Amino acid sequence: MTSEVRRAAKSLVERRSETFETTLPPEACRARLARELAALGKPRAVDFAGSWKPADGREHYEASFAPPRGIQWFLRSSSVVMAALIASSAWVIHSRGDDPAIQFLLPLFTVLAVLAFPLVVAMLGSNREAEESRIRRAIRRALGDGQHDFPPPHKWKDED
Repeated sequence: MTSEVRRAAKSLVERRSETFETTLPPEACRARLARELAALGKPRAVDFAGSWKPADGREHYEASFAPPRGIQWFLRSSSVVMAALIASSAWVIHSRGDDPAIQFLLPLFTVLAVLAFPLVVAMLGSNREAEESRIRRAIRRALGDGQHDFPPPHKWKDED
């Protein structure tokens, strides 16, 4: 699980680009691609940009995926909050104040926050990967020649 969380966290902040080629006429591909991307809507978990590039006498579509704008701010601010929680928990435990509830609850909350943070980062990374996968699949569907489209969902015999 640790390696999976590490991979998701790494994918959360890295930039990626991918090039797609097509065998169809460029005008038809542009229209199909615009329709497919419009059907997806604006992605929230990733900053997506795409452009057409000529190469080898044919046009290729280059898709670039960047981290969302607020992710760096979120990670840095959550690090500051974690450091403040750990420092305040240590201070509350060391000071031996009058309120035993705070001496118990603040360190407990800090431990739970420290344990939950990797799961939050893994969730954000997985969400970004899923969004990128949806965009890649839409691009392949739009630029493909129809041979590699996904089959329709399977229906069971008792379904109408």
